[in-house]
Amino acid sequence: MKAFMNIKNKWWLLIAVFAASCKKDSTDGFLSPALKYTNPSIKVAVGASLIQSGAMVTDESTKPLTFSIDGIYYEDGKLADKVMAYKVDTYFWQAEYTGKEKTVEELNQKRTKVNRPAIDINPENGNIVIYPEASDTTQLVKGKYIIDVRVKNSGGEIVVKKALTIDVSYALPYYYRFAGVDGNLTGIDVTFDRQQPTGNKILVYVLKKDGSPVDPKLLLGYDYSSTPGVTDLKDWHSLGLNNPTKYTEFPDHLELEIAGYPLPFVAGQVLRIDMYNNGEVNGQYFNYWFDMAILKEGIWKVTIKLKYN
Repeated sequence: MKAFMNIKNKWWLLIAVFAASCKKDSTDGFLSPALKYTNPSIKVAVGASLIQSGAMVTDESTKPLTFSIDGIYYEDGKLADKVMAYKVDTYFWQAEYTGKEKTVEELNQKRTKVNRPAIDINPENGNIVIYPEASDTTQLVKGKYIIDVRVKNSGGEIVVKKALTIDVSYALPYYYRFAGVDGNLTGIDVTFDRQQPTGNKILVYVLKKDGSPVDPKLLLGYDYSSTPGVTDLKDWHSLGLNNPTKYTEFPDHLELEIAGYPLPFVAGQVLRIDMYNNGEVNGQYFNYWFDMAILKEGIWKVTIKLKYN
């Protein structure tokens, strides 16, 4: 009986020690040496949209944690002082951007202008971001950058060396993505030509397969609205924030004047263009649609070549 009591007392002692150690861990905290990014090396095209690394994997480290960029280095190991000092004006959003906003004032009610490091970090989860406004190629030169991240919690702090490698290139000054065709079209070829580096116009040409122009009056925007009495045309009349400010039809092209770039007005967003013809152009109904954005100011020529049998 005495032996049993001794064993019983030892078990209670072990439980008490274990409980005490757990309490100590919860007080002191645990900071894992295995902190890492899921993708430690990423290629990015800066300028078109917000770039994100994703949150750091914390390996059961005690929360909350605080993340900061400890250093940004060139591929040769030298500190990239110029990159760390490079800041841009961007926006933090408090409400969803819908694309239905009519004025800049309405848009600004949903966002706050901030000045942030071009390569930034979310202090709560370690998500590294590069803002689309970071378009100065003299400040953020094309090439590889290696980032050290400092992580702190109640257990202490650690610098994760070479946590993320970013291979920086630059996006084109426009964005295009084919979306679909219907009717007798087999495809479309769309080209963007920045004819002048300054200005606020877009010239839109639609060409038949023989290269002759289509009168823009013959092309109609497709209505995306399902509400009676409400229209939501995805055409060149509807470019967001009352753009275009002027819409002029010529027999062979459209001329659009724009209030400002990027187009649409919010960096990282795209416009849907969806046009159809009832058969007057080539004898049969057709429909084409695509997504686009123009990121830099200037006079732009957009050419849409129709492909059909």
